[in-house]
Amino acid sequence: MALWRARRKLLACAAVVLGSSVRSVTFCGDPARRRPQLRRAPCLQAAEKGEDPPSWEELEALLPSSAVEEPLVIDSVLQPEKPQLEGLTFFRERNGWCPYSERVWLALEAKGLKYQTVLVDNYGSRPSWISGQTPQVRWADGRMQGESLDIIRALDSQFPGSPQLWPDEEVTKLVDAFKTIFPKQTRPSSRAAYLYSWNGPIFRSQFEETLSSTDELLGRHGGPFFFGPQISAADCAWAPFLERYAAQLPCLQTDLRPYDVNRWPRLAAWCDAMQQVPSYSCRVRGDEVSWRKVLAQAGYGNDGVVSSTVEDGSSKGSEAGMESVWAAYARDRPYVAVTPQVEAAARLLRNRAALSKDAVKRGVSEAEVDHGLRGVAALLAGLCNSAVLEGSPAVAAVAAYLDDRMCVPRDMGLLPSEAIRSLARRLST
Repeated sequence: MALWRARRKLLACAAVVLGSSVRSVTFCGDPARRRPQLRRAPCLQAAEKGEDPPSWEELEALLPSSAVEEPLVIDSVLQPEKPQLEGLTFFRERNGWCPYSERVWLALEAKGLKYQTVLVDNYGSRPSWISGQTPQVRWADGRMQGESLDIIRALDSQFPGSPQLWPDEEVTKLVDAFKTIFPKQTRPSSRAAYLYSWNGPIFRSQFEETLSSTDELLGRHGGPFFFGPQISAADCAWAPFLERYAAQLPCLQTDLRPYDVNRWPRLAAWCDAMQQVPSYSCRVRGDEVSWRKVLAQAGYGNDGVVSSTVEDGSSKGSEAGMESVWAAYARDRPYVAVTPQVEAAARLLRNRAALSKDAVKRGVSEAEVDHGLRGVAALLAGLCNSAVLEGSPAVAAVAAYLDDRMCVPRDMGLLPSEAIRSLARRLST
């Protein structure tokens, strides 16, 4: 048990590596800010010949979004002193594992609200000025409020000019249906939610009943979302758990895929519709690799006993064809790059110091780290001679490190992360 707790603490401390750097507050959706354009200037002569990737200074000039201030994110582990908070502040779990934090995160993004974020370590120590569980919000007047669904309902009343997620009491029925449809008497857990009873994994028939009832509920208002053609609080309430089910169920039960269009067509249509919600698919949503990694960790959800997995294949198709969704997400966010690939490169640029230190700790040599990080960033952004850089052992080593270390959505959104994973796969062959 002590070893398990120590491992959890170590994993929780990993959040610093790729996550958002702490910067002065610049809120999303500010129309007064002009979007910086990716500068397609040529690399210096050595880089053009493929002898060396661009320097960090050259990358900063070529990737201007990396220099734009992001919305304020305070990691309370790294900054334990109480900050001066202003306006709406969202307190969420640091690793991106908590589905209840994801509910509120999705609601804030779907409403297009201006807010700052405090990351809280639910698995280790926390500063004395933070109390209670995540999620919580601090309103502009200093009041604190918890409970994910209460927060989402309050956001509608506090910000009546934003898209209303709880426009009708029928939404309440759809939200409440979650309690009756998802399996009962299962262990509550951020990483393995509604998968295990107190005696091990629940039966396949219970999962299938849950998916069938959810599919039926999605037909009540014609779909594709729970309340019809627009996203609502019901989608915010259900999405984190369905997202995890899609990744984790195929690992526990052979060929059990929640988005199987032949068995559960409304669920499959809902998934497709959610992928078209920019704030969800570009930032809030986790990826299958990450959810399967946390499923393989001993924890409270599985009573410290990891079940053997039966499958590692994808339960949903490729993330290709999402250019227009990313463009919609980036349009009013000048700190976000023009494509997921360039965003991944900019994320490496912003966090290169922490990445370099961590990569060395995990076996990448100091000689490889700097060259490799610059090479990966250049390849992602399409800035240099790909043939030579792709043959570099240092670049391949750093890409493999990033692929293994990355957790989504803790470190970045799904689409930028897939750009890194895709590059790592290509370099490993």
